[in-house]
Amino acid sequence: MEDLKQDLELLFELQNYDIKISDVNKQISLAPSSIEQKNIILEDKKAELSEEKKKYVDLVSLKKEKESLLADKEKAIEKHSMELNTVKSNDTYKALLLEIEKAKADKNILEDELLALMEKVDEESAKIKTVENEFQKFEENIKKEITDIKNNANKLKEEAIALENKREEHKLKVSKSVLSHYERLKEGRDGRGLAIVDGESCGGCGMVLRTQLINQALKGQELVFCDNCSRILFKK
Repeated sequence: MEDLKQDLELLFELQNYDIKISDVNKQISLAPSSIEQKNIILEDKKAELSEEKKKYVDLVSLKKEKESLLADKEKAIEKHSMELNTVKSNDTYKALLLEIEKAKADKNILEDELLALMEKVDEESAKIKTVENEFQKFEENIKKEITDIKNNANKLKEEAIALENKREEHKLKVSKSVLSHYERLKEGRDGRGLAIVDGESCGGCGMVLRTQLINQALKGQELVFCDNCSRILFKK
């Protein structure tokens, strides 16, 4: 009787090791997904920066296009102005004047558009510099967070190994027959093969226990199992 109670006490301590090991391993398992999430956030920020740079490139391209059109209009005005000195027909002269006026009107519109574009290009250039600086700081922070996650995971792995070693030492104190039942039962039960009798309920699954089981667990003369979850019942 005393030996069984002592075994159950030792088993309770062993289970505490298993619970700690399980919790540590769960934390370790979360590291890859945490790192992946950080990388996704970083990639999203990179995409935002790329989008801003694309806007800048598009604006510069449009600016060059407007500059080319403006140059064409200026050449047309110059060409038609020179032609005025050579034409002999009054109708042709008037037609050229109309062409010149139209070209000048188009030139004025293009100059206004070009001026507005130049302002936008300057604004976008300044915005990109700001976004790049912000991204650089953001990237540094994310990389530091990832490094911290990896370092913490490594520390947790060392902790898990230390706990495993202590567990291996401790389990030698438990009788093989009791240990065998526990090892089998803890599988698929989140590392918990033993349940404390909590009042009238099983501390493992929460089901109300039969009075007979509670009394048997209290006596500690034999292994008693929960009718619902099959865990070994232990009355402290």
